Amino acid sequence: MIDFIFIIIVILIVGFLEGLIYLIYLPLKKRLFKSGKLTRKGSRRINWIFILFFCLVFIALYYFKDYRTSSKNRVENIARIKLPKDYKVIQDEYQDMWQYYCIIYEIQFDKRSSDQLIKTIKSSAFYNSKSFHNIIWSDSDLIIVDSVKAVWCRSPKGYDFNRVNGGTTYSINFDTLTNKLEYNECAD
Repeated sequence: MIDFIFIIIVILIVGFLEGLIYLIYLPLKKRLFKSGKLTRKGSRRINWIFILFFCLVFIALYYFKDYRTSSKNRVENIARIKLPKDYKVIQDEYQDMWQYYCIIYEIQFDKRSSDQLIKTIKSSAFYNSKSFHNIIWSDSDLIIVDSVKAVWCRSPKGYDFNRVNGGTTYSINFDTLTNKLEYNECAD
């Protein structure tokens, strides 16, 4: 839906700017017709150039726009946590396979930011203090909040998160020894 709205906005803005340029061109066009320097055939060519230019500008704007929500926002929205402000992005990769995709996002924290993240995880609505993740997730681990099933829990290396939404799987591993968070989002 956001892509569609953006496309409409781009068409309107580019069309408006093209229209302004064309309105500026019209008095010049009349003068050129009166002086005989512009023919009807030349005028049609100029009109086609305006249309072609409009299409090329639209395609360029559409092509260079990144429609993907930032990985930081994805982590915060999916896991319902707030990331500390001080971290270093190690990897932010989007792999597209037509309707399937994977997002791999790795970030490194310092000790202070790592402690802040642990507090945020423990205060998350999805945190299950009674569960311990060791390779396999079970339904008893999951917590339901607003009809969303997910879980944050302790693991051998730190804290793990899991959520499945239809064909999309979200997993986060936070290693407290290395202070590294790994986020994976894959759609099947």
